[in-house]
Amino acid sequence: MKTSRREFIKVGTAAVLGAATVTTVGVKDAEAAAKREFSPEAVGMFYDSTKCIGCQACVISCYEINFLNKESYVNNVIAPEDQNFIVREDLIPKLAPGDQFNPDRPWLNVETNDYRFRNIIQKYVDPEDKVHFIKHQCMHCNHPECVSVCPVAALTKDPVDGVVEYNASYCIGCRYCQLACPFLIPKYEWKRAVPKIVKCDMCKSTLGANGIAGTGCTNVCPTGAVIYGKRVDLMKDAKSRISNNPGKYFADKVYGEHDNGGTDVIYLSAVDFKYLGFDERIQDYSYAEVSEKLHHTIYTLGIAPIGLFLTLAVVGYINGKRNAHDSFEGVEFEDEYVEDIKAKDKKSSGIKATDAKATDAKATDAKAKEVKAKDEKDKGGE
Repeated sequence: MKTSRREFIKVGTAAVLGAATVTTVGVKDAEAAAKREFSPEAVGMFYDSTKCIGCQACVISCYEINFLNKESYVNNVIAPEDQNFIVREDLIPKLAPGDQFNPDRPWLNVETNDYRFRNIIQKYVDPEDKVHFIKHQCMHCNHPECVSVCPVAALTKDPVDGVVEYNASYCIGCRYCQLACPFLIPKYEWKRAVPKIVKCDMCKSTLGANGIAGTGCTNVCPTGAVIYGKRVDLMKDAKSRISNNPGKYFADKVYGEHDNGGTDVIYLSAVDFKYLGFDERIQDYSYAEVSEKLHHTIYTLGIAPIGLFLTLAVVGYINGKRNAHDSFEGVEFEDEYVEDIKAKDKKSSGIKATDAKATDAKATDAKAKEVKAKDEKDKGGE
């Protein structure tokens, strides 16, 4: 017999509570666990928003090094759609005419999801009409979600220099990295026949491959708003600027020091980072830490299969016990039913017999009356 709704709910609730317990333990352990240590040789970038003048030199340099030159030198030809992009001046990143722009939109005429640009500059105007710029590119997280979710290891993090690298030959275009990245960085080549992912790799595949130090953006910045170096040195520089300029930087915070488990790209800003495009929901731990810890916890020592087996065993036990009980009740019910039918048949037979006797008695009386009437008629004739 099938499990009743009540029993199903009981078993289901027990299973859910068990899973929730394991999940809660896993999440708490992940949050409490020591975060992955940064490599002492990790390199990164330090961007000070208060120094940026929004000249776009970083964007153009990155565009030329990692898109134009790479396309022309590596493939010896620029794809038709990309050539069209280069020719059409209205799509080239530039200042809006007369510096008229919508502060809610990127300052440059470049969409945030345009795969031809690995970094962009955005603009924020505060209530006092003061301008603040922000540079967005891959954060090179210490424990990157994109690397964690990539099913084919197309994204990897160099254990020495900390750069999150991308191997297009491995990529299958699943775009899991786009969904996992809390900073919405990976871009997809929607216009290509065989699209891939595009992201900043600190020019490791271009300048680095040619033995050139630094990055395209840091090598051209005229104000030193973005600089390149070892993360440990950049962090000291950021802390020094905060201590030497009290009240200049928002909450004396170095964004990326702990955010999302720490990143190799760090920021200083005079305004709240939420106004510069950073999600307030990002925690001080990487979501990859939580998910990996949870999955590893569940499968450690066979917890998941054992839990599944126990759940199935409980369901089977309950079903077997209930079936046995229902079968026993069924036998009793059948016996009672048979006896009831027999009693009804007996009673019915008795009623039929009584009715038959009554019918016979009536017939006999009628016959007797008929004979008596005939005799009287015969006597009267005599």
